[in-house]
Formats: sequence, C-alpha cells, structure tokens
Amino acid sequence: MKLPEPMFAVINPIMRTLLRSPLHPIVSRSLMLITFTGTKSGRQFTTPVRYLVTDDTVRCFTATENKWWRNLKSSAEVDLLIHGTKGRYNAQAVHDDPVKIRQWLEFYLDKFPQDAAYHDIRLNKDKTLVPEDLERAVKHAVVVEATPV
Repeated sequence: MKLPEPMFAVINPIMRTLLRSPLHPIVSRSLMLITFTGTKSGRQFTTPVRYLVTDDTVRCFTATENKWWRNLKSSAEVDLLIHGTKGRYNAQAVHDDPVKIRQWLEFYLDKFPQDAAYHDIRLNKDKTLVPEDLERAVKHAVVVEATPV
C-alpha cells in the first residue's frame, strides 16, 4: 500500500526521532537516516530512507521528482545512521545510467516488494514486477550509492 505524499510530512519527523532513539531496532533493519548539506543553502538536511547494503556499498532509492538527491549529483560526503551507528560516507546519486538503475531497482524490489508502489510498479500475482512498469520506473528512479570514507 502506498501512503499519500502528505503523510510523509508527519511520518518523516517520527521516523527521524525513532531512528535516533534506543527504540531504533524496531525500524532500523530497513530504514536509515541520511544527512547531507544543501549545495545552494549550505544547510543540513536529514531524511529517512529504506536502504540495502551489498559489500561495502549502501544504496537507497528515490524518484527524480524528489529534490533532495540533487545535492548528491556531483558526489558529496554524507552521514548515515544505520542500526543506531553513525558513519561518514561518500555518496553519489545515479540518475542517468538506466542499466545500473534497473539492476539495483530490481534487486531492491526483490528485497522490498512493498516499495514497488512508490515507483508506480505493479506486481504480478507471483510478486514479480510488471515489466512495462519497471521500464517506465527506471526513467524516474534515482539510486544513491554510498561508500565509507
């Protein structure tokens, strides 16, 4: 089920608080906080995102319509709070490599099929992705890749 966009104005502050608290294990297996500096404003922003880790790389996903990832287009140092532990990472937003985006989006949605709705991808009865929806979603998806500093 996809939550209505206005709900995130309520949910995100709750998730930020929860992920920073001793109760973080309730959600920190799949949610983390990413803190980055705005390239124009110089202000710090923190947003909760679902993530996955493969080898030494942490990946999260967003849509091109969301603006926060643009601060990471040229690569930037960010703080990630994962499982209650803060670390410094180099992050890069991948928005213009459809092959790579598709590969990681499929991998991600295999782990978190409930997030397919946020990418406007329908699931078949066997929980596989509807191919034409995936093709369309790749054009609007951004994968943020972060490696430890």
